[in-house]
Amino acid sequence: MRKICALFLCIAALSGLCACGGGDAVRDDPPLPPVISNEPDAMAQEITVMSFNVWTRGIAKRKNGVAQTILGEMPDSVGLQEARGQWRLFLRRELKGSYAMACGTGRVAGMGEGVPILYRSDKYDLVDEGVFWLSERPNFPIKGWDAKYFRIVGWAVLKDKTTGFIYVHFNAHFDNKGSIARANSARLVADRINEMGLPAVFTGDVNCVPGDLPARYLELGGLTDLRMAAADTDTGGTLPGSDTILDYIYANYFLRGAKEFKVIRDQYDGMYPSDHFAICATLTLAN
Repeated sequence: MRKICALFLCIAALSGLCACGGGDAVRDDPPLPPVISNEPDAMAQEITVMSFNVWTRGIAKRKNGVAQTILGEMPDSVGLQEARGQWRLFLRRELKGSYAMACGTGRVAGMGEGVPILYRSDKYDLVDEGVFWLSERPNFPIKGWDAKYFRIVGWAVLKDKTTGFIYVHFNAHFDNKGSIARANSARLVADRINEMGLPAVFTGDVNCVPGDLPARYLELGGLTDLRMAAADTDTGGTLPGSDTILDYIYANYFLRGAKEFKVIRDQYDGMYPSDHFAICATLTLAN
């Protein structure tokens, strides 16, 4: 009887692995291809987008430098990583009148650090917002694959108050430990962007270097790395004192041109505002 029970338990365990797609492996099929509309371009609009990992530690000494970095560029929208509650509270207060925050409170706060998106409140209305988890079950707050931490994606649909131009900003921080989680996170992000079918940008600390599997999956999913596409670009590292690139800005198939990509290395009060440099891209999207 014990042997039979053990056999049934073994079969059940194997079935569970099959049902979840073998959660200890990277799926080898590419992300879903983009669904490209046959409609002609109604309009095109130039926007500027920033990605900024603001680092959770030592906020008091660095907060003004972070705010000044954002205000110095005045991007249309900013994807923040490691922006815990203190950061969200400070930036809402400090940038009030210039920026509002999506994916930062209440039902869309997510787990842990959150990945809020700032947008210019004088220029845009927030049409919709949400989060999903980087896991095998994106609608549930669980860790994905071999990730060490809960990881989420925030997204915000923004509409220009004057022109009516609409785009969606996706923002994420991929896991720093789980290589399988990073690869599958990239697949999931590309798929969700394609499913939404709007002009889109994706900002993130992807925790991989160019050419690694997560970056390749994002590109296979129809996303363009603006570092590589911009006419005027900076290919330097995104960590102070290092040539390593971990931070990215992508655009989907509505991209009609990228004018500039830059790494912002300014110091404030004799220090860098974070352990990551902010990055900024100016691009044109069709709508």
